[in-house]
Order: sequence, then C-alpha cells, then structure tokens
Amino acid sequence: MGKGVLLHSSHLVNRRFEHTLPKVQLFSFFFTSACFKQEAHFMSQNNSPTKHAEQPSTHKDLKYSTRLVLIFGLISIFAFGLSAAFSFRSAEKQLEQEVQKSLEQKHRSIASTLNNRLDLLNAYLKGTTSNLAILSESADNHTFESMIDNMAHLFQDSETGSVLDIFFLVSTEKEVLLNASHPNYRLETFIDQLKSPIHHTHQWHLIPNDEFSVIIKAAPIFDPLTIDLKGYIYVGLALHANHPLMLYLLEQTQTKHLSLRTQQGYLLSSPMDKADTFYAFETLTVGHHTHANDSCYLFHDQLHLKNLDADIWLDIAVDKSHFQVADREYWESFMLLSGGFIFLLTMTGWLFQTNNQRAINYLIAYIERIQRGGHGLTFKSTGIYEYNKIGAAIRNMFADLHIAATVFESSEGMIVTDRHKKILRVNQAFVQITGFEAAEVIGQSIEVIYPHHVYSSVYDQLNEAMNEGKAWQGEIWSTRKQGEEYLLWINVSSVENKVDHSVLNFVVTLSDITQRKESENRIKQLAFYDQLTHLPNRQLLMDRVKQALLNSQRKHSIGALLYIDLDDFKTLNDTRGHHAGDQLLKMVSERLINCVRKTDTVSRIGGDEFIILLEELGNCRDTASNMADLVSQKILSKLSQPFWFDGIEHFNTLSIGITLFDQDNAGIDDVFAQADLAMYQAKAAGRNTHRFFNPDMQARVHEHASLANDIRQGIQRGEFTLAYQIQVNHLGRMLGAEALLRWQHPERGNVSPVDFIPVAEKTGLILPLGEWVLHTACQQLAEWQLSPTTEHLTLAINISAKQLHQPEFVSQVVGIVEQYQINPKRMKLEITESMLLVDIEDTVDKMVQLQALGISFSLDDFGTGYSSLMYLKRLPIDQLKIDKSFVKDMLTNLQDSDIARTVVSLANSMSLSVIAEGVETDDQRSLLASYGCLAYQGYLFGKPVSADQLIKSA
Repeated sequence: MGKGVLLHSSHLVNRRFEHTLPKVQLFSFFFTSACFKQEAHFMSQNNSPTKHAEQPSTHKDLKYSTRLVLIFGLISIFAFGLSAAFSFRSAEKQLEQEVQKSLEQKHRSIASTLNNRLDLLNAYLKGTTSNLAILSESADNHTFESMIDNMAHLFQDSETGSVLDIFFLVSTEKEVLLNASHPNYRLETFIDQLKSPIHHTHQWHLIPNDEFSVIIKAAPIFDPLTIDLKGYIYVGLALHANHPLMLYLLEQTQTKHLSLRTQQGYLLSSPMDKADTFYAFETLTVGHHTHANDSCYLFHDQLHLKNLDADIWLDIAVDKSHFQVADREYWESFMLLSGGFIFLLTMTGWLFQTNNQRAINYLIAYIERIQRGGHGLTFKSTGIYEYNKIGAAIRNMFADLHIAATVFESSEGMIVTDRHKKILRVNQAFVQITGFEAAEVIGQSIEVIYPHHVYSSVYDQLNEAMNEGKAWQGEIWSTRKQGEEYLLWINVSSVENKVDHSVLNFVVTLSDITQRKESENRIKQLAFYDQLTHLPNRQLLMDRVKQALLNSQRKHSIGALLYIDLDDFKTLNDTRGHHAGDQLLKMVSERLINCVRKTDTVSRIGGDEFIILLEELGNCRDTASNMADLVSQKILSKLSQPFWFDGIEHFNTLSIGITLFDQDNAGIDDVFAQADLAMYQAKAAGRNTHRFFNPDMQARVHEHASLANDIRQGIQRGEFTLAYQIQVNHLGRMLGAEALLRWQHPERGNVSPVDFIPVAEKTGLILPLGEWVLHTACQQLAEWQLSPTTEHLTLAINISAKQLHQPEFVSQVVGIVEQYQINPKRMKLEITESMLLVDIEDTVDKMVQLQALGISFSLDDFGTGYSSLMYLKRLPIDQLKIDKSFVKDMLTNLQDSDIARTVVSLANSMSLSVIAEGVETDDQRSLLASYGCLAYQGYLFGKPVSADQLIKSA
C-alpha cells in the first residue's frame, strides 16, 4: 500500500514537472530574442555591441527562479494532498479487505466444524447398522428383540453415546424402541414433527422447534431372520440449546458472537452484549454482507452444510480490537511514506531550483561572451535539455552566419543584385571565372555576363524568370573578358520580403561547366556508340526505334527495320584472326552508311550483326516494301564486292531480315523479334539474300514456344510414357524391345514424336526428358530381371546428341545402372549418324567407357544421313539398324533392296549384328532373311504397347 502511494505521488510530481518545461523554453526564447534585438539595436546605432546598454526596468518583477519555486510549491502541495487522500483510502481499503478475509475464514471454519460433526454422526449411523448385523450373526438368538438388547448393551459398554446428541430407534409404527439421546434433549418435543422415516434416510433434515432444533438422519433396520423392515435408527445434532457446541465454535473462531438461523428464527445463538449488534444482525437478512458498528465487525452469509435440506444463515461478530495491530501498522506505514514523500518533494524542488538557476546563469554568461565578440566558443552542457537546445541554437546561428560569409567566397561565382537586376556585390570566384574585376561590374546589369554577339532564347527565359521574381536554373553560353566563350551553369533565386512577398534581391550562382560538358560528351560517346565502328550501339538504337514508332503513329507513316547478319564471319576470325575481323566490320560499316540516307540509322548491336532503321517510307505498305527492297538489294550488291585488307582479297555475304512497322505495331520488342525471324528465314533460304517478315513466321514461332512450354509442363505432370515394340529373331523368338517415347497431352491428344522431339532438341528439354527415359527404361529392365521368362530380354534406348555430348553423360548412365541394379549387358543405346558430326573423339571416348561396362550400341537410321565408312570403322558399335525407309519399298524398288543387302553385307564383314525396322509383311522378312538379316522389328510382329501387353503378347 505504502509503495503504491509513493509511486503514484512521484508520478504526479513528474507530470507537473514536465508541464513546466515548455514554460522554461518559452522564457529562454524570449530572453534570447531580447538579447539579439538589443545587439542589433546597438550595431545599427554605432556598430558596438556593448555601448549604450539598455537600462533595466524599474518595474518590480518576480525572478524566474522565484516564480518557478512558487509554482512548483503549489503543485507539490496539490500533489501531496492528492497522494495523501489516495494513500488514506488505500490503507482503509486494505484494512477492510483484511477484515473481510478474516471473517470469511471464520465462516469457512464454522462450516467445516459442523460438516465434520455431521460426517461423524453419519459414520456412527453406518457403524451401528454394521455392528448390529455382525452381532446378530454371532448370537444364538437371531430375533429382532435380541438385536435391540445387543444395541442397549453396546451403548452401556462404550462411550459412543456420550458424543451423540440424538440417538434413538423406532419401529415402523413410530414406537420408540431404544433412546440413547443426551438427557437434555427430549424426543417428545420433536418426534411428532418427523415425516415418514424413509424421508430421512437420504439426507440430513432440519427439525426446528421452540425448545431445541435438531438436524437428524435415519437408517433402516431389518430382521436378521426374515429380512423384514423392523424400524429405523436416528442420529442427530442438537442446535438450539447445545451450549458445548456453541462454546467450542466460539473458542475455535475467537469470535465475540455467532448465531445460526433460518428465515423463521434462530437455531443456535450466543449472547449479544449490545442491542445495536442485535439490530445490525436483524437488518442483514439476505445475501452476503459485512457491516461494522462502534465496537464490532459483523458478517452475515449462508452456511453450506453437506446433504442438508434447509438454508441456514451464519452471523458472526468480531471485536474491532482484534484488528488493532493491523490498523496501527497501516497507519504507521502511511505516516512514514507521507513524511518521506514530503521530504522527497522538498529535496526535488531544491535540486530543481538550484540546477535551473545555475543553467540560466551559464546561458546568460554564454550570450554575453558572444555579444562581446567571442567567436567559435564552445557551449558546454548545462544539464538541462531545453537550455542546451537554446545554447546550441545560438551557437549554430552564429556558425551559420560565419559559414554564409565563407560560402560567399567559395569556388562558385556568386552575384547579389537588387530587384532591378543591378549588381550589388560579387565574390572572388566570379572574378576568376569571368575575368571581370568587381569594380567593373558593380552597378551594371546582370546582362553583362551575356555574350553580345550571340542570341539565344535561353537568355529571354532567364530575364523573364527574374522579371517575375521566380527561380531559374540552366545552361547559358557566356564570354570572358578576354573574349573566350565558355559554358555556364546558372542558378537564380530571389530574396523576398516576408510581409508582402515582394522581391528584395536576387542571388545568382554560376559555375564553369565547359570541361564537365566535354567529359559528359565523351561518356555519352562511350555509352551510346560502338567503339570499333563508331556506329550507334544497341542502347542508342533502342531509343531511336522507340522514337520512330512514336513518330510513325503520329504521322501515320511506315518505317522499316533491316536486321543484317554477316555469313561465315566466325570462319574469318578463326582463320585470319580478330584483327582481320575488326577490319572487315569497319569496312562493312562504311559501305552500309553509303547505302542509306543521312536521316537513317545504321547501328552495330554486337558481333557481326547490324541493324538499319529506315523512317518515313510513305503511307503505303507496297511503296514502303519496294523502298526497303531497293535498299536491301543495294546493300547486297555493295557488300558482295571484294574487301581488301592486309593485301588479301576477301569476299563476304550477308543475310537480311526486313520488317515494316506503322502505327499498328505492338511494340519495340515485337519489331526486333520480327526482323530477327526474317533474318533467319533468309539464312535458311541459302544466305546472301533477304526476306520480309510475314505473320506465318510468327505463328510458327508461337506454336514452337507453346509446344515447348507444354513439353516442360508435361515432364512436370508426368504426361510422358514409354511404349515397347518387340524385336524378334528369324525363328520368331523374342530378343527384346525398343523403348519408344509417347506423349498423351490433355488437350492436344496423342502428340507424335516427329512433332515434339525436334522442339525438345532445340530448346534443351531433351536433356530432362532423356534422363527420364533412361530412368524409366532401366526400371523396366530391373522388373524383367526378376522373372526367369524375361531376364534374357534386351532393351534398346534412344539417346539424343545433346545427351551424348554432356560432360557428365557417362557418370549419369553408370549412376542409373547402379541405382536399379540392372545387368548392363541387357541395355542397348541407339545413336544416330548425326551425332558423329560433332566431336567424334569425345563420342568414341564415351562409347568406349560405357561399352567396357557391358552396354552395347546400335547405329540407328544407317544409310539415311552422312554415312561414312571411316566413322563406322572408328565407332565401337555392336549393331547396325536398317532404316524403315529402305524396308518399306524393297520389294518393288531395286535400289532400296540393294541398299538393304549392302548394309547386311557390311555388317557381316565388320562382325556386327544387324536388325531391320519397319518390317510389316512376311515377304519383307523373307527377303531380309535371304540377305542374312536375322533380327526384325515392325508391325508384322507387334505394334508399340505397354510393358505388360508386350509380355502377354510374347
């Protein structure tokens, strides 16, 4: 309680102290302002900050510190009174809570005592019935009368009856058969009030009576021979005249008075000394109440007894002297804290007044030192934040004035004019930049810095801004006194009257940016032009194309973009070096510039690629196409002539892609993409030609991109599967199968490998797709190895050139073989002749490594491509595969049959096995067998099916 009062009071003091801080700031501001006004007045009179000091006022004013102490004292008194009232109320509240807690504890103690008595009686009741049963079983005479005699002897031989107020036995006709109750309690006074005995067997019942009240409970007694109900045993607790119980309760609870009562009257009550106590209890009739009179604390609440069918109320009176110790402790604590609070307030006020007075004196001394001409003085902390801010503001103000004077003499030229633009003052930097002395320009118009022989609208803009009193900045050309022209950066700002906002002066800063501008131009040249050819680079071209598109939309004109790529430029670089390549690019640039108008843009975007931008080719697309075609023909003609460098004649061709653009074009990226597509069409057409973009190209590109995206999603969604086509020998016995990739697209349906394999090859998606094929095929091989009927089967797996040329291809295949624990001799990789065109050494090396593990290789589509006996001799292959294009017409086409026979003969001479694919008729099989081909694959033996169907059909 005391601690709470102390904290609350301190909080009030702090809050009051915080409210005084703005007053300190306000005083300090007025005090400082007065000092500055006084100094300004002195300096305006005779430029002396100490002469003619203003006389102090004769008016009697209170000192700031005195006024602060008075205010703080009043606030402290108010805070003390408020905290004292709060502390008093808190002490009183805590005392009330302790009294309430004590009374409630006594209430619980009384309830516990009575419940224990009732529990003991209930135990006696149950024990008695149990003892009667045991006695009846051990006695010779088992009659009910003998049970009663036994019960009488039991009470004569024990002290049980001495602790029972009420104990009696009645027959079923309410005849009293045994009465062991205390002599003070006569059964006749209440036995007639008893209800049916069975009503009293389940819970305790209150029987109120004028002579004495009783709480009773009954238990049935049965004849041991007939098990007939013979009567009831009653036990009870007397209340009204039970003086021993009352004395016990008073002693246990240390109360002055207690009573038990119902709404009808008192059941048990101790004597009351005063009538007002009785009256107070009579008013506490319902609910839970605590009351106090002059001498006692009174408590009234319902008493909850277990299994009792009546509401009993408890009244307790406790003498106030019982709480004198606690009351005294609370008041002593209150007085101690109040005294401490008064001391704390006194010390706080004294410390605050002392520190505040010291801070004010230091601040005044600091201001006086500055008035006497001290500059660069350091303001030391006063310990009070507000005064520190004032001191820092004064220091910063004088520092700013000093800085302003220093800045005026900075490296930038500065001019101060009046509102009529007449020069009032210039700094030394102005003299160095312009060459004019200060005396030569003061009093002159600011236009003295303008060159008289040059007119520019920029000067008109500057004059207009100054005439209107506005700020202005920009570049202007000027002439030094010596006649040299140079570029100035001008910044004009106005100084306004704060009252009517009229212009008082202009402040002009000027910088010589001639050298900076030259540097910017050099940087621009590096950023926007190709350093080899000095043509616009890609960044500058993008900007010009963007402007051309806007211009085309505005004027409804048509333009063209020519995408030029030199053919076989890499060969020149590789054979004659980069120096020769650079010379060729320079010569090409010069010829291209000579082929177009001066308004057109020729740019080099990188490597051997150039782009020409043709603008304003008219409003008709046919006319624009003809003009672009003529320019392209001219370029092809000019660049087909020989180039001479280093005494060597060189011929070069190029491919040109052309696209037209007008107001309907979507954007700059579309224009570049269209020209790029057209250029590749020109290359595909044989090079040294040009092609115009048409929408069909775009449609094919979009379809290609869409199909590539679907392949990527198909891999992720598991849309690809493997089908297996059987391979048999000449006896019809199954040798194995070829794994064929299939794609069932949810919208496209069954997509042919002829359509999606080339797209996957071009986009690089063949790599994850091929890896999936290897995993799936090897997993199938592992399943076949588990069965004796399929463990001999060989599985042929197609691999792409991109897969084979991966550096990690060998380790990838080895890892998959080890992962699925397959026999590598049952795995056959099929390669095509096109793989032999790129790095034959790397291909052979990888094949040898895999062949050492037992993996075999088959050369697919042999005879359809770049068949070379030299390559065939070097490759470590195990099998040749006759392409189905030769098998299809071999019965009717003599050339196809000769090729097939030659392939078989070649394979036999090189000790290679041979297999023919595409066998659909028995005649084809027979003819192949006559050539010596003993392994076949085709629809004659089975179509590509799932692995399960393949095994079933075999």
